[in-house]
Amino acid sequence: MLLCYTCKMRYIGVIFILSILFIISLSNFTYADNIDKSLSLPCLGCHGKSTDQSIPSLFGLDEEYLYSALLAYKLDERDQYLMRIISKAYTDKELRIISKYFALQGVNNE
Repeated sequence: MLLCYTCKMRYIGVIFILSILFIISLSNFTYADNIDKSLSLPCLGCHGKSTDQSIPSLFGLDEEYLYSALLAYKLDERDQYLMRIISKAYTDKELRIISKYFALQGVNNE
């Protein structure tokens, strides 16, 4: 069965649009990963994997625990002056993203 010229052009257009949408969806995943990591970079300086016992590593801790702790710092319910200041700079959504990022670190790659 042969397609008319108009049908071929519509078919090509649909394929083109679907391809663009697919590429955009892939780039969104990469963009989200970069946001997660970039939001967490300041924290990694102190809370990454380290042998220093005075500052805890946050890698692999429970996401809800991390979020609750960060929120408690933000609301001045948890006592650590520097963490109170730092946590106030983030929105609740950003604190969720940071919590998820650290909870996933070390999972299935050790």
